[in-house]
Amino acid sequence: MTRRGELPPGLARWASTPGGEAFCAALRRRIANGDGLDRKMKLPLTSRERADLVDLFGTKSLSGPYVHLDRMNQVLLDGAYALPLRQLLIGVDGPLLTKRGQARYRRIVKKHRIHQARTTLAERITEVPELEKELALLTALTDPSSWLPPENSTAATRTWATYNAALSAAAEWFQGQARQWKFAERELAVRALGGSKKWTQPAKNAFSNVIGLPFDQAVYTADTGIRMLGPANWRLDSLVADAAAARPFVDVPGKAAATLGTLDVPAVGVLLIENQETFQALSRTSVPEQWLCIWMEGYASEALVMFLTRLPDIPVTAWGDLDPPGIDIIAKLSAKSGRTITPIGMTPELYAAGYMLEEEDEALTAWREQAETLAVTAPAEFRPLARAIADNNGYRCEQEGLHELVLPHLHDHLRSVLA
Repeated sequence: MTRRGELPPGLARWASTPGGEAFCAALRRRIANGDGLDRKMKLPLTSRERADLVDLFGTKSLSGPYVHLDRMNQVLLDGAYALPLRQLLIGVDGPLLTKRGQARYRRIVKKHRIHQARTTLAERITEVPELEKELALLTALTDPSSWLPPENSTAATRTWATYNAALSAAAEWFQGQARQWKFAERELAVRALGGSKKWTQPAKNAFSNVIGLPFDQAVYTADTGIRMLGPANWRLDSLVADAAAARPFVDVPGKAAATLGTLDVPAVGVLLIENQETFQALSRTSVPEQWLCIWMEGYASEALVMFLTRLPDIPVTAWGDLDPPGIDIIAKLSAKSGRTITPIGMTPELYAAGYMLEEEDEALTAWREQAETLAVTAPAEFRPLARAIADNNGYRCEQEGLHELVLPHLHDHLRSVLA
């Protein structure tokens, strides 16, 4: 008898033939569904696959579209390999599990992972006096199959991932405080969360709850440059940046410009641009003479959100890619900043006239589904575009391909917003 998980070389070679692969896969599914080996099994086969089965089990084990499992099992036991069919399957692809066995296995694995996660977190916070109460709550958890964190944790979250991140970061932060060291945002994430980009907003909020300080006071947060062109200047003790005089643009630290010194924006409105080439194309037009043009850099950064909230009460517009991410970026900016943002150059008509990206069917399906959602949830002005994308099977259109159609008429589009 061969050991579990191993097969004789000849039988291993047979299992890799087309017929062997088809038979083993079908029989594994049958056993997983709770069926036995005492009855025949329907198994459509090509002539090549059928020949492979005849080579091992003989012609009497097959009849029409059926294979007789009891006969096959006996042939294998009586033959040179002296193995039952179940041992063949185990040797090919590991342990066999029925549906009931699979469910039990998943429960065992889940409990093990929960136990490991709790133990690891407990070890991390054990030597931190400030987290003594949190440790007591954690070790008092009794349900071995629940991912829910303690109800009375100051993290104030019911999500384990958020709770784990908050407590892990708090432990590292308190230890830094004891050394009189103040962490930077990403520095703390690297040391406590396993990567500089692992912070989520819920984790930041829960971390602040645990340590009792606002996030931006607890750690150094990096500012993000905002690239702009048009009527705006920023002064501290003296002039720091004049976006009206800059060609092709000027960068200012967004958070600093939003919170320090004097920000003067005499523009008639703001035009947000998603992509850099389109943003720089505006420097070749007269639009920046009246409109403050800002590069979004492809995402709704916290610095840009803060900057938008500081601007005077003037219209805010945006021209982005005509695709679900383009709509989503602007929608997030609007929601976070509390500013109404009007789309420019993002109509169903322009979308239809644009150049569609060539993408695989799987990607198109994902974009279509996201567009279907945005057609219901996005700000009202963006829903017609989202509907057009969904109706066109999710195809995406980048704004760079529309320069010739939009730039010559950009003044007209912007005047309509002012009107």
